[in-house]
Amino acid sequence: MKTKKLDVYKVPPKEGVDNQYPTSADCWKQPALHLLVGQRTAGKSYLASKILAQCQKDSTFDVVYMITPSFNSNQAYFGSYVKVGNVYEPTGDSIAHVIARVEKDRDEWERFLEEKKTYERFEKLMNRSDALIDDHTLLEFHEMGLFGDGQRPNWKYEKETPPKSCLILDDCLSSPAILQSSGLTKVATLNRHIAPLKVAHSGRSACGLAIMILSQTYKMTGGLGRCLRENVSVLTLFKNRQEKQLDAIKEELANVVPTELFEKAYEHATAEKYGSLTIDFAPKCSSQVFRKNLNEVILFDQLKCECSKK
Repeated sequence: MKTKKLDVYKVPPKEGVDNQYPTSADCWKQPALHLLVGQRTAGKSYLASKILAQCQKDSTFDVVYMITPSFNSNQAYFGSYVKVGNVYEPTGDSIAHVIARVEKDRDEWERFLEEKKTYERFEKLMNRSDALIDDHTLLEFHEMGLFGDGQRPNWKYEKETPPKSCLILDDCLSSPAILQSSGLTKVATLNRHIAPLKVAHSGRSACGLAIMILSQTYKMTGGLGRCLRENVSVLTLFKNRQEKQLDAIKEELANVVPTELFEKAYEHATAEKYGSLTIDFAPKCSSQVFRKNLNEVILFDQLKCECSKK
């Protein structure tokens, strides 16, 4: 067999924006679509709270929303990270309410940028003795309250970047919140592109929305649809004694991770009580696909490190 190179299709595309939130080196990329699967009392809420604790430490999210019927009973896990006003019952329109909140934050961000630009123009003109200000500009400055005690606009969150949000769904199986009509599948597959920005900022063209779904089962009638499952970027599994469920997981993961490696990693990670296996389908380092209990990487010779990190 011979090959011959052709002098076409050689111009690389322009670099785009990745819509990623800043994260620590060993944390997975955000905004992620993260599915945590484990039977009742397996440890899903505890593990989710550890993830939120790390995200709070790193300022990964500005705001965390939650859709759940059991927030009061899980206050110990989520009370430090989710404000009561950001909690919704699992109804058919609860996801739409969260999206509206994300878009409202986006609108406030863009308004802040405009006000910041106006203030900088005001400050520049006020520092010039020969500045000529037309009536329209004077009115604009006046409406912003810049004359007198006018202050530089301040962004409401810690860092001056587009809002970074997370949505957690817990105890929502068989509820209207996960039905096709709820919009969950659509928002999960497009989560990085939610609330698009007029102007890209900080490597992002949209605010985006990280999604974390806590589920007692991976696959069931009326449960999480296959389209959603196939778009998961991070999957956490606890010990599952239902052979059919495990077979369904292996079948759907076969095109993404080698079955042999998955089986070895799964057995190792879930051997102990409350043990969990996390699979990162788009890891920052190609050797860090599998993790035990979030912070222990399971290394395989077949998964070589291809990054510069030593």
